[in-house]
Amino acid sequence: MNRKTIISVIFILVFSVPVALYSQKFEIIPFAGYQTSARINAYEGYFRVNDGFNYGIDASFGANQAYRIEVSYGRTSSSLTYTFDNVTEPKCDLAVTYISLGGVVQINPENMVAPFGKISLGALYYNPLNSDIAKENVMHFSFASGVKVHLNEHIGVRLQATLHLPVFYEGMLFEEAAPPPDQGMKTKVGGVQGDFTAGAAFRF
Repeated sequence: MNRKTIISVIFILVFSVPVALYSQKFEIIPFAGYQTSARINAYEGYFRVNDGFNYGIDASFGANQAYRIEVSYGRTSSSLTYTFDNVTEPKCDLAVTYISLGGVVQINPENMVAPFGKISLGALYYNPLNSDIAKENVMHFSFASGVKVHLNEHIGVRLQATLHLPVFYEGMLFEEAAPPPDQGMKTKVGGVQGDFTAGAAFRF
């Protein structure tokens, strides 16, 4: 590759990247709301992640308002209890954190009121506070829907309901079968939670 070609490629990159970023429409959406409790079955009895106030922030971008990519962070201050034989024992305070990446589809985004749907996946962190209990990190899938109310070109309100589906890894599975032996990864969905939030949307 000669010098002229290299200079041309650098010139194109230097000027095309800012243009590509400028064409994107960014939104920052701080939110707060309520998150439901979750039951996680144990070998005997079950654990419960209790409900509570949750808060966080979404950051979305896209060349148009109909289809967008969104990064989300949400946190709930909760507590963990264990129930066996109808006796419930408090275990610890618990911080529950969801971090995810997903896609958003808005219907008639040019209207003042625009319904939307969202699918995302990411990491879920159960972090016991002031306790010797080990923390748990799993992945999750989330499905959300709601409406966005555009107050003007740069400010709006977003109301959202979300269903979180944590996926717990239970180890490798090996079974005797017609050759070759069957094998795979054993997982389960547990600790399903929902949340209902309201947020302020700031568009740039």
